[in-house]
Amino acid sequence: MDKVFEKTRELGQALLESEAYLRMKEAEDRAMQNAEAAAAMTAYLEKRTELQTMMQGDDPDPGALKRISDEMDEAQQRLQLIDDIAALNDARGEFNSLIGQINQVLQFIVTGNMEEPSGCAGSCASCPGCH
Repeated sequence: MDKVFEKTRELGQALLESEAYLRMKEAEDRAMQNAEAAAAMTAYLEKRTELQTMMQGDDPDPGALKRISDEMDEAQQRLQLIDDIAALNDARGEFNSLIGQINQVLQFIVTGNMEEPSGCAGSCASCPGCH
């Protein structure tokens, strides 16, 4: 088992040193320093929290849910118009794609089966259905 964990740590370090990860971290840093992006992200997260809180109630008002959901969509659209956020989403998609490829290789090595990619790596930036 020690060898498995040692190799896992090596893989983790290689990922941290990969171009995809470094681009993602750089994009995250730029987005975090962008005041417009921070304000838009805060607005989005507040709406998401408001929606989650409302949905946890006993009898959520469908009209209020729709209104908050629409406001959340608008906040997300504003986010997507910010260059630093778009670059961050692209970089995250690239990194998620790398992780997906690694998972496919591991699955093939362990099982002998290669699963066909679904086209979505868990990030809207890399999902063809999102663009």
